[in-house]
Amino acid sequence: MLNEIREQPAALDRMLNRHAADIRKAAAALQHRRPPFVVFVARGTSHNAAIYGQYMVETFLRIPTGTAMPSVTTLYGRTPDWRSAAVIGVSQSGRSVDVTEVLAEARRQGALTMAITNDPNSPMAGCSHHVLPLAAGPELSVAATKTFTSSLAMLAALVAGWGRATTLARAIRRLPDAVASAIEHEAVIRSLARRRAKRDPWVVTTRGYMLGVGDEMALKLKETAYAAAESASAAALLHGPIAALDRKSTVLLLLPPGKSKAGLIDLRHRLRERSVTTLTFAFDGEPGDVAIYTGLPEPLAPIVASPAVHLFAYHLSVARGLNPDRPRGLTKVTPTR
Repeated sequence: MLNEIREQPAALDRMLNRHAADIRKAAAALQHRRPPFVVFVARGTSHNAAIYGQYMVETFLRIPTGTAMPSVTTLYGRTPDWRSAAVIGVSQSGRSVDVTEVLAEARRQGALTMAITNDPNSPMAGCSHHVLPLAAGPELSVAATKTFTSSLAMLAALVAGWGRATTLARAIRRLPDAVASAIEHEAVIRSLARRRAKRDPWVVTTRGYMLGVGDEMALKLKETAYAAAESASAAALLHGPIAALDRKSTVLLLLPPGKSKAGLIDLRHRLRERSVTTLTFAFDGEPGDVAIYTGLPEPLAPIVASPAVHLFAYHLSVARGLNPDRPRGLTKVTPTR
């Protein structure tokens, strides 16, 4: 897992250079088709990446998005009418049976289908009009890391091409260096994890573009450190769950630049007034327990945050005396239907 976290800058550089033509073709197909809505299909870590994709599509293109419920197709045989949609599958292996069946049915209906995957020869890729390979190299860790970060970058690049967002496209080229800079904070992250190793429960909170990374952090804490961890947007937290937080709780706050920052800082003040321990991963000049400068626009901050949250989960697992490369009860591909 640790090796693959550290491979992320090279993986991003490889993907963006090798598959620029694939991204352009997929973006051109979307421009030509002009779908009135976009459906994402994914499970687990890939579902967290899809949440980021929803934010990117809705903010840059103003097109409504949703996430498919695969069991509607696989268990109930009642796939919605997606003929006019763009349906985008996200799966590092491309072998999730239920995700593949949804894409196959969407294509049969006449929807424009796309596969974001690390295996361009996978079943999911085979039933998609366009394949967007992650080019991350073999991912052996059960807990997916580099393919998650590459999925975010692929979604950003696809939206930039689709929306002809040239400023965003130029910034995306700087992602490998920005991600490498984030990984340089590993010693600070390791120290933070060691100091908090015995704490439970954990709540990860953030808002906006960063929301999928918050979900990813909670998932990785559960997968690798067996932590009692949940994620919630800052807005959702204020609508009730905050009442459950006390001195025993630890809130991991992902503080991005931009429009959501002020509200998250206010939330941190409220939590501290209640003696709730908060740990802040801050970006672009804000003070925090981990402070990372990205120099990138707000929509790309989640991609730089990804290796930082992966490193925290890894080092928390090790600090608890666990082996993050052998999470109990998990395998690399989960065959759900």
